[in-house]
Amino acid sequence: MKHLPILVQKEFFQMWRDPSAFILAFIMPAVMMLLFGFCINMDTSTLRVLLVAEDESPPVHGLIEAMQGSDCIEVQRLTDREQALQMLHTGGAHAMLVIPQQAAREAVCRTEPELLMATDGTVPNTARFAAIYLQSICERWRAEQGQAVPLDLRTVYRFNSAAESRLYIIPGACAMVLAMVGTFLTAMVVAREWERGTMETILATSTTRAEFLLSKLIPYFLLGLGALSVCLLLASLLFRVPLHAPLWAFYAVASLFLLCVLSMGLLISTAVKSQYTASLISLMLALLPTMLLSGFVFELSGIPALIDYISYLIPARYFCPALTSLFLSGGNASVLTFNVGMLALSAVCWFGLVLLITPKKLDS
Repeated sequence: MKHLPILVQKEFFQMWRDPSAFILAFIMPAVMMLLFGFCINMDTSTLRVLLVAEDESPPVHGLIEAMQGSDCIEVQRLTDREQALQMLHTGGAHAMLVIPQQAAREAVCRTEPELLMATDGTVPNTARFAAIYLQSICERWRAEQGQAVPLDLRTVYRFNSAAESRLYIIPGACAMVLAMVGTFLTAMVVAREWERGTMETILATSTTRAEFLLSKLIPYFLLGLGALSVCLLLASLLFRVPLHAPLWAFYAVASLFLLCVLSMGLLISTAVKSQYTASLISLMLALLPTMLLSGFVFELSGIPALIDYISYLIPARYFCPALTSLFLSGGNASVLTFNVGMLALSAVCWFGLVLLITPKKLDS
């Protein structure tokens, strides 16, 4: 390892001459965190509901008042069903509720009152939320009319008391940023040596493969830690997502994931001798698998079995739940043990694969 300090110094000089690495490490994470934090929001603040009350009896007014008194519903009263359907069709509301004539009498007589509810299915999450919320209001109203004892159901969301999607999205966004930045940082370093003709000079020296790869890994690992710190500062100070785990645990788990994605970038850069091709491959391999196969955006329980097996090759599948646990619950032992172990195994496998395909002439 006598050549390693000199090679690391050379890589730092190269980074200083080419400031794009610092832009990728510090500016790009900040921009991506701002986009993820402000532009992705799965919470529905206010539902626009159209209400057509054909029954104007006193009991129905109790249902209308319950809807108008809710902080989650903005009620607009109409008199015509067709007008309400037209507004729903044009996106003027999230849902509509029609209270037909005799609805109050049916509720009092303990028969099922026929209420018409329609939602805008073009936005499925909001449509499901609107249907469930309106149904709960209607069932509570019917129970009151039938003199039944209402159920006092109190829901508690552990680790996320307000059930805010932001507290779940931000840790996943950190994983996305780290995956893209880490892979992209090292995806072009070896290809750049080939394009500039300096790889032949390195091949002519007694530098070993391990020295060469570590000299490429160490500087960008430090840059990746800087990018991780930017994400942590924005998550804690700007988006108010508290980190309940110790800092050392956060950086230890993130370092394992960083080693995985840096090794993936080195693998791409070693296999492809073109910076342009390497950048395209790294973007595809870092963005799509991390977003689709990590559980960050979509639940993995519903994907086909074959895709589920493939997802175990993606380091982000283990990093996302571990990071969410560190942020929200302080780190669950069972969650961290499995995921950290798999991250460590992934880091060893990816770096070993890079060693395997690196030209053996570096050992001569």
